[in-house]
Amino acid sequence: MKPFFSLIVLHYLRLLAKIQLLKIRLIQKIKGSPLVIVGITGSAGKTSTLNLLETVLSSDFSLKTNSGSNSESGIPLNILGLTPNNYSIFDWIRLCFLSPLMLLVNWRSYQIYLVEMGIDGPDSPKNMSYLLSILKPHISIFLNVSLVHSHNFDTKISNSITSKARIDQITSLIANEKAKIINQLSFRGSAIINTLDPAVVASTQTTLAQKYTIGTDSSSYFQIISAKSDSKSFTLHYRLQKQKHQLQIKSVALPLDYTVSIGSSLIVASILKIPQLTAINSLANHLRLPPSRNSLIPGINQSTIIDSSYNSSPLSCSQMLNLLSHYPSPKIAVLGDMRELGQQSSYFHHQIGLQALKSADSIITIGPETKTHFPKNSKIHSFSFWWQASVWLKKNLPQKSTILVKGSQNTIYLEELVKSLIPASKLNNYLSNHLISRQSAYWLKLKNDFKKANS
Repeated sequence: MKPFFSLIVLHYLRLLAKIQLLKIRLIQKIKGSPLVIVGITGSAGKTSTLNLLETVLSSDFSLKTNSGSNSESGIPLNILGLTPNNYSIFDWIRLCFLSPLMLLVNWRSYQIYLVEMGIDGPDSPKNMSYLLSILKPHISIFLNVSLVHSHNFDTKISNSITSKARIDQITSLIANEKAKIINQLSFRGSAIINTLDPAVVASTQTTLAQKYTIGTDSSSYFQIISAKSDSKSFTLHYRLQKQKHQLQIKSVALPLDYTVSIGSSLIVASILKIPQLTAINSLANHLRLPPSRNSLIPGINQSTIIDSSYNSSPLSCSQMLNLLSHYPSPKIAVLGDMRELGQQSSYFHHQIGLQALKSADSIITIGPETKTHFPKNSKIHSFSFWWQASVWLKKNLPQKSTILVKGSQNTIYLEELVKSLIPASKLNNYLSNHLISRQSAYWLKLKNDFKKANS
């Protein structure tokens, strides 16, 4: 019965969220500034893109964002202005009780709603079709496709199909589901498409909307000319509407693939009539990365931590390993399991293991998937839990190392390993400024209980 009642709650929240959005549209129409919804999807980079957009647009428009709340329940709750406390049954009762009240008390309006739209599978309510039944973007961004949540697509393909053919078919299924965010647009809509990803291109051919492409060839609306990332800055040269520009962002560790997210934000600025130089200056001077997403943190033993511990997938992990390869030795990759890959887990963990051996001098793995499927090599040290890896790493950490930390969320929790590598005198500063992910009372209790149960 639990799924049945969950579905009732979701439909209830969806109805109230649609009423709230209608309210905002009417308020904005009266103000003479129609509500614009910007939807973002992709297997990696959604939150980063939202963060870039917020930086670019906040000085010119009133905004609302749903950073991290990108699911079938998270989006309607965000629209209503509600936040879960601990996801217990009592918390859901509280949220259901408060939701209709928010229609009466929440009159905050905004010109632009920036909304991540993440899918977990092909079936309702976990798919894009369900999210589009809550809201329909006017500007849609499709970043990339990777086998995130691919275990939920396994049942759509015969078990007799294996290896690369299976991966290709699942990739296509994921792409087609995500592409609905583009293909639902009318001819008045704007579709921002990453042409560097073949699956994105193949799945967006039927859109009626105006296409704004990101690529390296001269026909791209946003043409990437060159990009460079090192320990000091990220520098991008690009051409937009036949004019060349340069963007430099200092003190960040951004993979070169970040250019697609940056390009998306600068295209939206162009669509909304913000001058490029204004947008560039906003990114260069005001960009603040979300917690544990590519932050550069000074660590113990004069090390530099690239904190990308918020989450991991084959695509994002590969991007960060490529970035690590350009840093000076000693280079250490701390890699946790990548979750929800289904039957493709062994293949992708093995491939990431091979890349890690080329990119890093030493590799530490956390979790059963990395331990089982990474290649066997003396450079690799495997552990079951973050606290075990932390003890070993602190005893064996070379001076002036660069440490990449990347892993999935549930039971891996590599942000706790990152905390253990920050000097005690500086840790409180990072915590008080919310620079480390999952530090709320709810998450800390969850991780504490997990550690007690497994120690």
